[in-house]
Amino acid sequence: MGMRLLVLTMITAAGALAAASPREMRPLPRLGDMPAAARFDSTHAYDVQSYSLDLALAMTNDSLYGRQRITAVSRSTGLDTIVLNCAGLTVDSVFQDGAARGFRIANDTLYAGIAPAGAGEHFALDIHYRLGNRGASRRGYYWYPQGGEALRPVAYTMSAPQDARWWMPCFDEPWDKADSGCAFAVTAPDGYTVAANGLLQDTVCAGGRTTWRWKERAAIATYLMAFHVSQYAHWADTARTMGGDTVPLAYYVWPSDSAAARLVFDSVPVMLACYDSLFGPYPFAKYGMAAVAPFMFGGMENQGMTTIHRGWITGNDQYGIAHELSHMWWGDLVTCGTWADIWLNEGFASYCEALYYEHAAANGPGQYMAQNFGSAMTGNALTHPVYDPPLALIYDYSMEYAKGAWVVHMLRGVMGDAQFFPMLRAYRDSFAFGTAVTADLQRLAERHHGGPLDWFFDQWLLRPGHPSYTAVCYHRTHPDSLSVTVRLRQTSTTGELYGMPVAFACSTDAGLGPRLTRWVGLPSQEWTFDDTLPVRRLVVDPDNYVLKAFSAPVPQLKRVVRGSYLLTPVWSRFGADAAGVAGYNVYRGNSAAGPFARVNASPVDDTLYDDTGLVANVMYYYAITAVCDGDTCRETRFSNITGQKPLGVAGEPGGPPLPAAVELRPNAPNPFERGTAIEFDLPAAGAATLSVYNAAGQLVRVLLDARLPAGRHSARWDGRDGGGRRAAAGMYLCRLTAGGRRLVRAMQLIR
Repeated sequence: MGMRLLVLTMITAAGALAAASPREMRPLPRLGDMPAAARFDSTHAYDVQSYSLDLALAMTNDSLYGRQRITAVSRSTGLDTIVLNCAGLTVDSVFQDGAARGFRIANDTLYAGIAPAGAGEHFALDIHYRLGNRGASRRGYYWYPQGGEALRPVAYTMSAPQDARWWMPCFDEPWDKADSGCAFAVTAPDGYTVAANGLLQDTVCAGGRTTWRWKERAAIATYLMAFHVSQYAHWADTARTMGGDTVPLAYYVWPSDSAAARLVFDSVPVMLACYDSLFGPYPFAKYGMAAVAPFMFGGMENQGMTTIHRGWITGNDQYGIAHELSHMWWGDLVTCGTWADIWLNEGFASYCEALYYEHAAANGPGQYMAQNFGSAMTGNALTHPVYDPPLALIYDYSMEYAKGAWVVHMLRGVMGDAQFFPMLRAYRDSFAFGTAVTADLQRLAERHHGGPLDWFFDQWLLRPGHPSYTAVCYHRTHPDSLSVTVRLRQTSTTGELYGMPVAFACSTDAGLGPRLTRWVGLPSQEWTFDDTLPVRRLVVDPDNYVLKAFSAPVPQLKRVVRGSYLLTPVWSRFGADAAGVAGYNVYRGNSAAGPFARVNASPVDDTLYDDTGLVANVMYYYAITAVCDGDTCRETRFSNITGQKPLGVAGEPGGPPLPAAVELRPNAPNPFERGTAIEFDLPAAGAATLSVYNAAGQLVRVLLDARLPAGRHSARWDGRDGGGRRAAAGMYLCRLTAGGRRLVRAMQLIR
């Protein structure tokens, strides 16, 4: 089912369907040692074989008159009552072989009597029913008069997940497919066209009304049964598969959209051929699409006849169309056995969008995953696992679509293409026209992979959330080196660590190097990667095969403070490496594009550096790197780059104006841990003393005692006393004595 949100105005139109030549389904092979799809309720007393519906629609209101014929086979001895889902329907009578049978309705359930049947015995039941006058409480069957989005009357069914029971009596569980398919005979006023599952058998006109007869011969789940009625324009096309087979295509849109729809739908044969080549033959007699509006979703994968919102035509939603088409394999051919396994439908179909992107754009699917399925790290995906969601959340986009797609993508990354795609074909062949559950997929994946995969399925399907990786990379020298060391730190949204194979690749002037896979499963791990060319950067998970939050931080330069013939870069302490750093290197250049040269002789054990001896009013540019604590010859890549011009001496041409008075400015940063900068102004040349005292008034250190020119000056205190010892944490006083004045500022040292 497509979940794209739409806010659009819709238009209706007219048309008719010419019956395509029947295309019988090719038999699909089964693995000999794989069982048929299981029935998931051992107490269920019968197995539905087919549904056959005769429906009469007024198309002037929401009334529907119907006869449902259900054929089934008994699974127990002496079966005399069948239980059907029947919500909001009025049942008038029940017949078996022409004889009236007793029935009752309670709690949206129909209990119908039948002649006692033995185990394995077939029987048929005819149920006459009706619905109408539901107003805004409509479910399952939707009729809209002309107006608003519906510019002409339109009617359609929308049954997922459990709304088929609101428009027909049925056993409304995905695991009991009608093995022999379904049939529709829908009667509507002349001028309307009916589109439904299967192939059109005939049309019969009588008394201003036309009956359209459709037949679907393949096994079908109730939620995939559907019909659409409006004044459609219709045309047919043909898709050719890689193997040379043909698939009839049938489209139903409103006349005003027909020209645009032809262009939008022109890619469907390409999509079908793509999926046919990856998964095996297209499984049904035709593929069609019918546009409707209003519609609560973007699309619904009704078997062989998808319902789409008209906005997918006006908006040219190629990947929505690709999503619904892929459901013909994943959801319709192989149907999730229970709603706990809905990700097998929606996760697979969402990943097929990425596979079609890979085919159409000739690019890896990882880019599509990152651009379109980032919501897997948001919303309900943070609090609910993918497997067995609450019924109200089975179509939650973040969980079942986005994260479900990532699970499939990650499984491909773990297995590799040589195992993954044959496994998909085996999964298709083993459960074709039946149902499967997650355990079936895991069992097949393990068989093709050659080892257990419970570690994979358990952590990605049974846990909410995702891991977060922080990668700190150290290079041997700046700007290039032949090796790079990465320290990878892992956390997660739940506190539980994930174990995954993760690929790394060195990026050089020759491009991205070979993938080197390492197992990531600890809170912190370190590796060194080498190359024959200078490594520009290390790329973690280059193909986006792991659902993760990821960062590769570098130091952040906050600002560059101007002084007289000096500049002071100030940066944030780099805490991304949990092991700590040995200090920082400061690089200076005359252009933002470089080249840059290191200006400090040894790593700076602080978050600021005074760069002196500069030319006034010349622009200089700075960048910072963090130095690896284990190897001081290794450093991170550059921080952000910031430029600034130093001041000259006050009063000189091109220099700053003379200060008006002696002033001691607040130190920065304050509080501070390892060092702080102190600026002060002198209106005239003269002696100046800058000292630090503790809270008891005792002298700790003289920072400056000299005759200075007029202007702004700066000094730095590194938190040490006059003997080089680290001062204790606490409050300190900075005192400036100059020009006959004594000024004091408070400073706080923290440890």
